[in-house]
Amino acid sequence: MILGLLALAATATRAAPTGGQAPAPLVEAEARYAELTATGGWPVLPEGAALEPEGSDARIPILRRRLAREGYRVDRGQGPVEYYDERLAAAVRRFQELHGLLADGVVGRATRRELNVPAPVRLSQLRANLSRVETLPPGAGAPALVVNIPAFTLDVIDSGRVLFTLRVIVGRRDWPTPVVQTTATELVFAPAWRIPHSIAVTEVLSAVRRDPEYLTRNQIQVFDGTGGTLLDPTTIDWARVTPRTFGYSLVQTPGPLNPLGRVKLTLNSSYGVHLHDTPARSLFLRSRRALSHGCIRVDLPERLVGYLLPAWSPDSVARAMAGLTEVTVPLPAPIAVHFVYRTAWLEPDGMVAFREDLYHLLGQR
Repeated sequence: MILGLLALAATATRAAPTGGQAPAPLVEAEARYAELTATGGWPVLPEGAALEPEGSDARIPILRRRLAREGYRVDRGQGPVEYYDERLAAAVRRFQELHGLLADGVVGRATRRELNVPAPVRLSQLRANLSRVETLPPGAGAPALVVNIPAFTLDVIDSGRVLFTLRVIVGRRDWPTPVVQTTATELVFAPAWRIPHSIAVTEVLSAVRRDPEYLTRNQIQVFDGTGGTLLDPTTIDWARVTPRTFGYSLVQTPGPLNPLGRVKLTLNSSYGVHLHDTPARSLFLRSRRALSHGCIRVDLPERLVGYLLPAWSPDSVARAMAGLTEVTVPLPAPIAVHFVYRTAWLEPDGMVAFREDLYHLLGQR
């Protein structure tokens, strides 16, 4: 994914340093989908049981035509026309990859739904992305972290190439991750979570009212409004505290219950969002990962830390991430961090990847 994203960003920067101009590859893709739309698009795959590789179904020829119309290679091998062969399964898996689905080759409800998105809708999606090209600042060869919010991915770029890609969790629709360009200068191991006031009054306060032991069980400390005086939460009549009168600062101490996990990359941004670990590892198995309060939760954070601190050995990284005392470590050099919002981009093989317009920024489905 990121190679196409990087090419798009680099082209946009060279072509339009003052305002954003659509890169040529995406323009060519737009022309191809316009032609597809003008010539009738692609067939609709009827509902029915899931289609699985090595099975047979009367809808297989329709599936083959559908994929071929968009440019997927579906050359039929030996066997009946209704047989789901490996060549078709490979095309389906590639389609699933390009649409953020589990690439298992099984055409179930989610895959069929994406297959049946009409060509005019895909054309509209491409055009919406063409009109919203984020122009990245100069320095394409410098190290950078690029988070594509709708794709739930973090790409580590160095010397103009992608080193690796990590899965991420982004903000929910009611707590969206901002589109922002910033820098990072430090890592915090065993970070304490200074709970934002908005979360404290909308979520924590109601939890404490339901369960008086909530703060103690979750290792959340209560300070006065200045954050300087530690208070005993049992002396506070939480039933009488309202969001309007809430005058406390809440801090969750480092440890296995802390939602920031074992490490945080602090961003120099006024939005208050950061990249961090999470104890909820199973959430990365989901294909749709808009689950946070706006911050970016990173899968395999130790790999990112190892890249950001190249002089550290894997054992040193592991020891630091296992600590229970907050420790701040400056990065050897600041690194650029870009949160971008792209729901359509060109892959190196010429195929177009599509994602859901999570926050309805592009007016798409």
